[in-house]
Amino acid sequence: MERDHNPTSSDNRIHPRAKALMILIAVVTLIAVWLVPDDKKEPPPALPEMASPPQVEEPAVPLPLPRGGQDEGTAEQPEGGDRARAIVAKLRAENSEPDAAEVFAQAEQLQTEGQLDDAYLLYRFAARQGDAQAALVLGTQADPAFFKSETSILPGPDLQQSYKWYRAAAAAGNDEAAARLQQLRERVEQSAVAGDVAAQRLMLQWQ
Repeated sequence: MERDHNPTSSDNRIHPRAKALMILIAVVTLIAVWLVPDDKKEPPPALPEMASPPQVEEPAVPLPLPRGGQDEGTAEQPEGGDRARAIVAKLRAENSEPDAAEVFAQAEQLQTEGQLDDAYLLYRFAARQGDAQAALVLGTQADPAFFKSETSILPGPDLQQSYKWYRAAAAAGNDEAAARLQQLRERVEQSAVAGDVAAQRLMLQWQ
């Protein structure tokens, strides 16, 4: 007697190769899904915090000393011109008309000591009081032919000032000032011809 053949049971059996192929397809599918990039972007990594610079302790700034480098408690040197003003005030207190020759002598002393500001003020005061010698000194300090920064408070030669004081000294009878004035005129004329504007202006008022 022959056994009945059941086709259904035989069909349901899966061949080993087919089963392996299905497993391989499933694995490949999973890998493909895993490799698909996500639309969401990951945030960039946070930057490391910068280390704060070390604190440098600033050196203490010394307090300035009084003018002239003197310590507190010592007498402060007077500003330029104070000695001249004190001298003039004293002379006026003693005499309503200070002696111009005495003022000039004081100016010479201060000039020798290097107190140029004080000396200049006294020279001017004496010259305005009619002292020809003081006017001659002022003209010399401004004269380009004699100007020296070591002996004058002027920033440079000044033709106008030189002319003014030489003229005042010559008018007061100083022969040297008269000769200086003539020499100055000759130099000014040459400079004016050469195109010096300051010299040209001075020649217009020269008398």
